[in-house]
Amino acid sequence: MDIIVVSDTNVFIDLISVGLQEQFFLLPMEVHTTDMVVFEVRREGQSKIMTDLIDKGCLKVKTHSPEEMLPFFQAEHRRYNLSPADYSVLTYSKNNGYVLLTGDGNLRKVASSEGVEVHGSIYVINQMVEHHILSELQGAEILEILKSNNLRLPKAQLDALIKKWRGSL
Repeated sequence: MDIIVVSDTNVFIDLISVGLQEQFFLLPMEVHTTDMVVFEVRREGQSKIMTDLIDKGCLKVKTHSPEEMLPFFQAEHRRYNLSPADYSVLTYSKNNGYVLLTGDGNLRKVASSEGVEVHGSIYVINQMVEHHILSELQGAEILEILKSNNLRLPKAQLDALIKKWRGSL
């Protein structure tokens, strides 16, 4: 059975930056996000990709009513030092028992403390290799690109996977 994941902005941006946004949806995952995350993706090319994925039915978007959005702009999210978009994906994943995908360190920490299973972009690439969407060599090459595109990713974890995938050729 497919798992349901809720993705934050930075995972989408990482995947778009390496051209893997379509392959992401080949994984045995149902991918959701929130309307606030979609709004956060503002670069024209990235925004169009997100809109296309939504239009194709690949990406499910939780649309919030004004009443549901109110807590995202009140004191609750500030307690955790989260943006309203981050708080929206945390709340949506927590309330529904979904897995959260994010690369935001603070959001990962808060989600874990709230009992939410959380992973990031490296996990997604690893899943693509495990499900034979990418070869190990392709996975290593993608991680090399991500390493230079996103300096916030954990270098030790990236290097270990790159070495593992290149070493098994």
